[in-house]
Amino acid sequence: MTDKKTKYLFFTGKGGVGKTSLACATAVEMADAGKAVFLVSTDPASNLKDVLESPVDENIIPIYGIDNLFAINIDPENSAEEYRNRVTKPLEGIASKEEIKKSGKTFQGLYY
Repeated sequence: MTDKKTKYLFFTGKGGVGKTSLACATAVEMADAGKAVFLVSTDPASNLKDVLESPVDENIIPIYGIDNLFAINIDPENSAEEYRNRVTKPLEGIASKEEIKKSGKTFQGLYY
């Protein structure tokens, strides 16, 4: 680890390069050092639950056997759909279905 301090670390890259392994190893090391760590994955094919041997899903959970480590696996498709629904719901009864559908596509563009 470097001497620079940051609140956030991001592990990105194409599939199969070890993002999950590095993120989990870093999170465990930091948690073992006494830091409170929140590990977040937005990978639709996440295997955090296998690596951490804990039932990681769309709820924040403490990781079994590792103090200070919490994780969540956010499904980006689900989250985008929930957001679109939340944003377009107030338009119901005010705008036509076509206008709402068009608005949903605009918001969808923010996430893809």
